[in-house]
Parts: sequence; structure tokens; C-alpha cells
Amino acid sequence: MTHVPTPPARRVLIAALLALAALLGALAPAAAQPVDYGALLRELGVTGGDAAQEEPAPEMSRIGGPAPAFAAEDDPNRAPEVAAYGRIAAAQAEEANVIQRTTESVSALRQRVQMTLRAAPDLFEELERYMARNAPDGRSSHFLGVFVLTVICVMIGRAVVSLYAAFIALPLMQAAQRGPRPRTLGDKLPVLTLRFALTSGAVAICVSVAAGLGLAVVDDHRPTLDMAALTVGTWGLWLLVDTIWRMTICPYLPEYRIPKLTDEAARRLYLWVSVSAGVSIVGQGFTAWVDALGTPAAVHALVASGTGLLSLIFALVMIWANRPAISSAILGGRARRDATWFASVCSVLWAPVVTVYLIVSWVEGVVRMLLGYEQNIPLLTGAFVTLMCGLIVYAVSVFAVERLFARARMRRAPPPPAQDAPVEAHVMEGDGPDGDGDGDDEGGPMRGGRAVEELRPQLFPHMAVRRQPMRSFEDLAQRAAAIFAIGVAAWLLARIWGGDAIFRDGQPLDFLQDVIDKLFIGYIAFHAVRIWLDKRIEEEGGDDVASEPGDEGGGAGSRLGTLLPLFRAFILFVIVAVTALTIAMEMGVNVAPLFAGAGVVGLAIGFGAQALVRDILSGVFFLLDDAFRKGEYIDVGEVKGTVEKISIRSFQLRHHLGALHTIPFGEITHLTNFSRDWVMMKLPLRLTYDTDVEKVRKLVKKLGQQLLEHPTEGPKFVQPLKSQGVIQMEDSAMIVRIKYMTRPGDQWTTRKLVYHEIRELFAREGIKFAHREVTVRIPDLPKDRAPTAQELEAVEEAAGAAARTVAEDGPPGASTVEMR
Repeated sequence: MTHVPTPPARRVLIAALLALAALLGALAPAAAQPVDYGALLRELGVTGGDAAQEEPAPEMSRIGGPAPAFAAEDDPNRAPEVAAYGRIAAAQAEEANVIQRTTESVSALRQRVQMTLRAAPDLFEELERYMARNAPDGRSSHFLGVFVLTVICVMIGRAVVSLYAAFIALPLMQAAQRGPRPRTLGDKLPVLTLRFALTSGAVAICVSVAAGLGLAVVDDHRPTLDMAALTVGTWGLWLLVDTIWRMTICPYLPEYRIPKLTDEAARRLYLWVSVSAGVSIVGQGFTAWVDALGTPAAVHALVASGTGLLSLIFALVMIWANRPAISSAILGGRARRDATWFASVCSVLWAPVVTVYLIVSWVEGVVRMLLGYEQNIPLLTGAFVTLMCGLIVYAVSVFAVERLFARARMRRAPPPPAQDAPVEAHVMEGDGPDGDGDGDDEGGPMRGGRAVEELRPQLFPHMAVRRQPMRSFEDLAQRAAAIFAIGVAAWLLARIWGGDAIFRDGQPLDFLQDVIDKLFIGYIAFHAVRIWLDKRIEEEGGDDVASEPGDEGGGAGSRLGTLLPLFRAFILFVIVAVTALTIAMEMGVNVAPLFAGAGVVGLAIGFGAQALVRDILSGVFFLLDDAFRKGEYIDVGEVKGTVEKISIRSFQLRHHLGALHTIPFGEITHLTNFSRDWVMMKLPLRLTYDTDVEKVRKLVKKLGQQLLEHPTEGPKFVQPLKSQGVIQMEDSAMIVRIKYMTRPGDQWTTRKLVYHEIRELFAREGIKFAHREVTVRIPDLPKDRAPTAQELEAVEEAAGAAARTVAEDGPPGASTVEMR
């Protein structure tokens, strides 16, 4: 025979299919029923690659299909029967190695691709010929009439369904939608399920009516009945798939929509999904009908590949046309920076990954069909089935979780706002230890009028609210439901690709499944313990004790709140270690030497890192003695500040001027705690010598009783304001000291209030504050005449020097110079 030239386009297609065939042949599992193509080619009379190129390709036989129609019955080169494939596979499956199986698969695939492409120009003629052969009147137009008649029966069924919808489905849906606006999936899912059930009933009625009418008017002829049944079945299947997507996307019921989509994006996505699903279902129905006509394998392969390619194109266009909307739905309507890392990665990679999967699935399905591998579910259909199963499992799981935690959610809900008029409490201007914004603790408003709470994330990043997506057991249960749904989808997809044998004992995926199960259990245990401990820490005042800028001696957290973060870190480390060891044992690693090595390492650390051991042991005893807690203001000798963080070997102090000190526990020789139980605040007052001290005592006592009634600062006093009398006598004033007791951290705001009220009180009662005076006596000045200019200049220099000396050495205050 002469050599048949191959066009360039065919060469490219053949090369791509051969490359995939090589990979498929190398990785094909035993359960895929591989065919010994070496024996098959010998039976076909093919001896090598050259012969395959010089001789015309034999006719392909489809497993489970009729005998080829392109070859004559007495053709010596016709393909073997199905039994021949079975005998060859049974006899040679154990002997063929990977290289031989790959080579034979590539050789056979090359012939089958060439044979299929040669049949392409005559495809429509062959279809028409087989339609005429199967028609009872011998004309291919017979099936067109059957199709039109079936469509009319379907339309009649639709008319019956409209009555069902008007009198049954619509009233039920309206009754189900009455009530409050749905907010959670648990509120939406019952209505969506009812909608799916009613639509499924409508589909069943339509199909039943169409099938009954079809049986009455269609001839009792097998190909004719197949045509009518496939038409009705394709219509019903598309309605069911469309209903599932309509229930999921809810393009016209935004309040019941599950994904976070805008109305316009939801309608556009629904339209694309509906059209793509319709194209895919019609293509598969047409392929099944062509197969039922008994067409040759080459014709069936061309039709299946063409309809699959058309479905692939529609699916890819749908993906990339709706990529932004689907990415936004994956992120839950949030910005990418506010979503979890997993959602952010999925929102970026889902479109390329799905595109590659669909293309590979189509090519792999074509190769499987050409090589004769058994394939119960097409991979493109398998992707849709996997997605639907994952969504259904997730929806049911989340619905169960929301119902289970409904009562706990109601307890966590904040109480409704009160209807009474708000009481405007009297708050002194500049509440807070920093009065003028210069970083000290004088009190007063901050610059710009911004509250400390607004600036806290910028001033104290360590105390900023951390984004924690799982803060309750309900959040963890929903995360577990999502992971479980993804696992079910992945397991089903692996079964579709590899068959039942892919998870048998000893297979790689069986081992991987065990590892994933242990990781999932460890993940749930880790976060369950973390959430429980976080709740306890929050009950004790939180992980970070808030303090004001410039605070000296603020309030402290509880002892349990100080120890629980350390215990949390330890127990979570134990869970991670146990999970890792369990997985290592699953992988066959002997963990006994690890424990022995850990003991040796511990001894080495004990001898070589004595300072580390000293720091750890000192920290343990300090914490057991309850020497300090988080949020307390302490002095350790060289440094002082508020305790912000406690680790296993050190702790951090924040000075009231902003500096952050890290001190190892072993370096502490003594520790002073300023934040325990109570704080005594003592304030000196400089009064003139003509002040009535007893009157001052009575006025201060009366003021102390009035301050106890203050709406905001009154409850902060542990002991009221009182006078201690005169404690010191100076040249220009007598010092009267007042005192009061508060809880640690409350002394700063109360001090501002006390100073303000003392000044107002003394101004009303005529009590004057004393100014500092400097008296300069010059004994040599003449008394019978006025001093000269030189003498006055000398006196002023002496008086100024004396005043500067007193101002630098004495307490702050105004100075008055008097010359005598």
C-alpha cells in the first residue's frame, strides 16, 4: 500500500494525544483494565512502527458496542471482538512492564487517531446513512419528525406543569417566604430545599406527561423510542441541573442567595451556567443517541470528542467571563486583605486550576475512549457531580451546625439598645494621664482631640485587635464542615479518575487518606483547645491588658489570666507534637529513637545553657509566687514599666514614656509592684502663712464627701479626700498635704479632678496659694542718699543670682524677689 500523507494540523493533534497516552500508559492503574496492545497489534498483523505507518490503520472496535461497520465481514484486517480484548488483557496483564505497555499504547493510539481523522470528512454522510438504516421507512428525516413530535409532547407537559405551579407550588413558596428576613444559611436552606422539591415535582410531572404522550403517539420501534426517550430525558436532566444552580445562585431572590454576589453578577453567572449545562447535557444526549444507532467506533469517537470540545469551550468562556464575580464570592464579599489566606489563594488560583483541569479532562477522556479504557463517568461530568456533591454536603453540614448552635448564638447576641434618653455623664476635659499631649502624666486631652482608643492600634501594635476567624465553637464547626465538604469532593473526584481500586489497602492514596484524617483530627483538637482557652482568658480580662499612654501603676489582670496564655502555648505545642508523631508513625518512622534523642538533648541543654535554665526556673517561681501579673506596673531596679508580655524565659516592660524593656527572669534581684490592691495619692499644697489651717481641713473634708458622689470619678475612691495638715514650713509658704486612696490605675483621672475642685474651692473661700519669694539683704547700702546706678546694678545681679539658685534647687513655682 502507498503512504498516506498526514496534514500538519493532524500531526499536531496526534503528537498531543500521543504524549498524553504515554503518561496515561505509565500511570494507568490495574483496575482500569489495560489492554495488551502488543498482542492486539500482532493479531491485527502490525509488526512495528514502520508497518503502522505504511499499512492503513485497522478499524477500531468499541468495547460493548456492535461490530465495526466500515470494514466488511470478510475483511482480514478488521478489529478483534470484545472477547479478544479480554483474553489478551487477562493473559498479558501480569507480564507487561511499564515501558512495553507505554510503547504499545502509543503505537495503537497513533493508528486509532489516524483512522478517526480519516473518517472526519464523511462524518455527516455516515450519520445520515445510519439514521436511514435504523429508520422504519428508510429515510433519515424520520428521526427529525420524531424529535418535533417529542418536543410537542414536552410542551404539553409544560402546560400541565403551569397548572401545578399556579395552584400548588406558588402558594407553598409564598407561605414559606413569609416571616422575618433570612440571615443565616439555616434560615435560607429550608426555603431553597422546598423550592428544589417543588421544581423536581414539576420536572417529574412534565417528563411523565411527555413520556405518556410519546408512548401513545410514537411507533413501537426501538431506535424511534430511543430518540424520544433521550429527548425527554435530556430535557428533564437539564431542568434538574438548572434548578440546582438556580437554587444556589438565586438570581431573582437576593435575600436567599448563598454566595456573596451582586444581583447583576448573579444573573449573568446563572445565565452562563444554565447555557453551559444545557450545551453539555444536549451533547451527551446526542452522543448517546449516535451510539444507540450502532455507528462505527470512529463516528462515535468524532461525535463524542466534538460535543465534549463544544462543552469545554462554553465552560471555559463561562469561567473567565465570570471570574471576578466568583472570586468575590470565594472571598465572601470581603477585600482580599481581610479574608483568610486560604480564601485569598483560592480566589486567585481557582480559574487557572479549573481551566487546566477541564482541558486535561477532555483530552484524557478522548485518549481513554481511543485506547479502549473503561470509563463509567466522563471526567467533565464528574467535575460537575463533584462540585454539586461538595456544595450539598457543605450546605447540609452548615445547616446542622447552625441549628445546633442556635441557642448559644442567641445567648451571645447583644441586648437591644435601651429606648431611654442617654445619661450624659460629667467627664472632665482631658481624662487620661497625659494632659497636654507631651507624653507625661499631667492629664488633659490629646492633641487634635483624638481619643486614646482611636490611636491605640498605631501607638500599641502589640495590643491591636488580631483578626481571628474562629472565635467560637460554632466557627470551628463551620470550618470543619467546609473542610469535610472539600474532602468529600476530593475523594469523589479521585474515585472518578482512578476507579474503586485507587483507595485499596497499600495504595498511595489510601496512605494519603490516613494522613489527611489524622491531620484533620489534630486540626480540630488544636483549635478546639485554643478556642476554649481563649474564652477563659477573655473572661479573665483578655490576653492584652489595656493601659493608657504614660500610665504608671495601672490596673492588673487576674492571676489566671496571666498563667493561661503560657498554659495555652504549652498545650497547643503538645497537640502539634502528638499529631506530628502520629503521622510519623503512620509513615513507618520509628519514633523511639526520637524520645531517646530528646532526653540527650535535654541533658546537653541543662549543662550547656545554665543561664537559660536559670531564667526558666526563676520565671516559674515568680509566677507561682504571684509576684506580678500582666498590666501591672513594677520596678525591677534599673527599669520600671507596665508588664505587657510574659514568655517562658523573660517578660517585657513598657515604660510610661514608651520604651520597651525585655528582662530575663534570672536577672531580677528584687521587684516592686505598684499595682496591687490600692494606691495612696498624696498632693502637697503651698499656702500663705495667714491661711486658717483648720478651715482648710474642714473644707477639704467636705470636698472629699462631695467627690464621692461624682458620677464617673466617685466610685474610684477607696478612701475619701482628707487633709493631713501642715507637713513642712518654708521661707515663703507652709506646705499642707492632702491625700486619698484609689484602685491602681485610677489615681490619674481622680488627681485631675481633685486639683480642679481644690482650685475652685480655694478661690471661692479666699484662700490663696503662696508664691516663692527670695529676699536679698544688702547691709552696705547708704541710708542718707539714693543708691547710684552702679550700686543698683550690683544689687540686681546679686538678687538675680540668688533667685536662679533657689529656682533650680527648690520645687517648681513662681518666685518673687524682694530687696531690703
